[in-house]
Amino acid sequence: MKVPDFDFVVLGSGIAGLTFALQSAAHSRVLVLCKASLSETNTAYAQGGIAAVLDPTDTFEQHVQDTLEAGAGLCREMAVRFMVQEAPAAIRWLQGMAVGFDKDGSGDMALGLEGGHSHHRIVHVKDHTGRSIQQALEEAVRRHPNISVQEHQMGIELLTDTSDTGTFCYGVQVLDLHTNEVRSIQAQAVVLATGGSGQVYQYTTNPGIATGDGLAMAARAGAEIQNMEFFQFHPTALYQPNGEVFLISEALRGAGAELVLPDGSHFMHLYHAMGSLAPRDIVARAVLTEMQRHNSPCLYLDVRHLPIGKVRQSFPSIYHKCATIGIDVEKHLIPIVPAAHYQCGGVKADLSGRTSIDRLYAIGEVACTGVHGANRLASNSLLEGVVFARSAAEHVTGIVAYQEGAIPDSAAEKEYVGALWLGMRAEVARSRAKLQKLLWEQAGIVRSVKGLLRCQSEIEALQRKAKGIRELTGVQQEVLELQNLITVAGLITDAALRRRENVGGHFVKENLSELCAV
Repeated sequence: MKVPDFDFVVLGSGIAGLTFALQSAAHSRVLVLCKASLSETNTAYAQGGIAAVLDPTDTFEQHVQDTLEAGAGLCREMAVRFMVQEAPAAIRWLQGMAVGFDKDGSGDMALGLEGGHSHHRIVHVKDHTGRSIQQALEEAVRRHPNISVQEHQMGIELLTDTSDTGTFCYGVQVLDLHTNEVRSIQAQAVVLATGGSGQVYQYTTNPGIATGDGLAMAARAGAEIQNMEFFQFHPTALYQPNGEVFLISEALRGAGAELVLPDGSHFMHLYHAMGSLAPRDIVARAVLTEMQRHNSPCLYLDVRHLPIGKVRQSFPSIYHKCATIGIDVEKHLIPIVPAAHYQCGGVKADLSGRTSIDRLYAIGEVACTGVHGANRLASNSLLEGVVFARSAAEHVTGIVAYQEGAIPDSAAEKEYVGALWLGMRAEVARSRAKLQKLLWEQAGIVRSVKGLLRCQSEIEALQRKAKGIRELTGVQQEVLELQNLITVAGLITDAALRRRENVGGHFVKENLSELCAV
């Protein structure tokens, strides 16, 4: 037995990972590992805000019911109630971390409205809330004497062992992306805060790092995975012919923007009583249906009726991005398309972030706490990240004492580190693109039994190819990411074939009785 390198290793540097690090570092040694730079996270791209009951006319019960309704009855109600009740304290903690949320004319917290919410309850920093939170938490982490940060480090596999009580995690094997060296880091506990896996789809609002690494490692280690059929597609990504994806925040619709057809006419009232502010799964399917019906590559958002200067002042990032491609939002319609946005399922975790593997925690988008059910309510994601990270940090307070500082001294299998030559790199890129196109077309917004079965078959073939590539090239970032995406694709497809009803983010277009034969 040996003394661990750190008390806690955190993989991921978004709102969940950094919140955990800051909350647990008072009496512990914490290492934060991130695949890119500290600031390159899904959190940094979040525009809208954080949902919290702060208005006296709003109630916890109303926020809970909005969440349950958006989740199509498949939320874990106990987790929802915990998150909602902890939300005001989470907002206060973020304010204490120097996050400057917007104020209204009277000096109170400005509260926005987004789809699925019955009240104004979204705290925000214009349309770059995530970036502002990321910057504030980064500064606090950099200053903390008990927190170490190592950038450009990619997890390969979790280090696990077994005892009389079952499997436990005691560290992680990582690849240094600068030196191309593999090493093992031991810890009293490992915290997965690696975000989502949007890159498994051809079109996504997620950054390039969102390749499901933590989820795939946990699955390979035998952790319980849940609800992977429920992937949320954001209905309003900026349409650009070059394929670049830029998120158009739902908060813009909350401020009055309307979804319209190519001729400028409204249509969402035909699909849901809440119109353009219906839950995201309904809006995404409606947009896709109308695109197909009108044989149009996109639909549109109309903000021309809003007060002059409203978008420029309240949504500066969106305003300026549109301007760079020649769209004056005060005169022109904004072209939009749906894109993969948020992983509602993940590594099953309880209210303290504990997974089915002892001493392995999962928080944020990589986790499935049950709060999102079949479809996430807008602006509950950043909230989930900070609430459950704080809860996990509170739970691990005594873990160092009861583990008595000892971990197994067994080493992980030595990894081969070779080289990825030009032709093989191109083959990896082709395989990744093939997988993304396959998932988008067959396991995306609208699915089919035939398409899902095709997915299973082609995923198996891609798995064999990726395994062969890794045997030739050794441990390389692109190859590891491809293998992780294939693992995630398999989890999504298998879960979709097991689900026997259309609900939330899972929609099969033909008679579901056909699944009974699968």
